[in-house]
Amino acid sequence: MPAFTKRASIASALVLGIALNVPLSIPAFSDAAQSNTAMQSKTAASLQPGDLVRLRSGGPLMTVDSVKGNQVDCFWASLDGELNAQSFPADVLQKF
Repeated sequence: MPAFTKRASIASALVLGIALNVPLSIPAFSDAAQSNTAMQSKTAASLQPGDLVRLRSGGPLMTVDSVKGNQVDCFWASLDGELNAQSFPADVLQKF
């Protein structure tokens, strides 16, 4: 019987939350969001020289040359074979 009571309470909270457009504050339905700083440091820490990355918005595959704080120095070859290099914030890169 207690399981039914718990489910009924959750169902009631959902119905009221939807009807009143109130965000739910039930721990089972909420998850603590990571801070932006934590995500940036995690991203920068996971990149090493030699890793292949791409801008999250798209573009060519690039090779990580070095990581300096949250800045990542990358290089890549264009379609005509010209070597390019640029520094990017780590949080705009996706590791492959």
